[in-house]
Amino acid sequence: MYETFLSPDVEWILYGPPKRRIVVGKEQYVKTMIRAYEDTSAKFHILNMVSDLGKGMVIAELELLSRRSVDVFEYENGLIRREREYYDDTLWLEFEDKS
Repeated sequence: MYETFLSPDVEWILYGPPKRRIVVGKEQYVKTMIRAYEDTSAKFHILNMVSDLGKGMVIAELELLSRRSVDVFEYENGLIRREREYYDDTLWLEFEDKS
């Protein structure tokens, strides 16, 4: 369902130690998301959110498993074109890269 909100050429840029990671394309985005959360029953909690839909941007502070991230979503033609994610650590995004 979430993938219906993604542009075909969506970019997901994850900033955090030990390095920056870039995921490009709807298929890779969805695969990466599934791998990151497949063994958890975690749910995201939105702590704060601001938007300027006229400029095509939403900024959200999220919490998941007691860890926080700030995500900047850029929209184009009503779809998420880019997500820049800044998180407090990498523990909840560590997964084996099978791509």
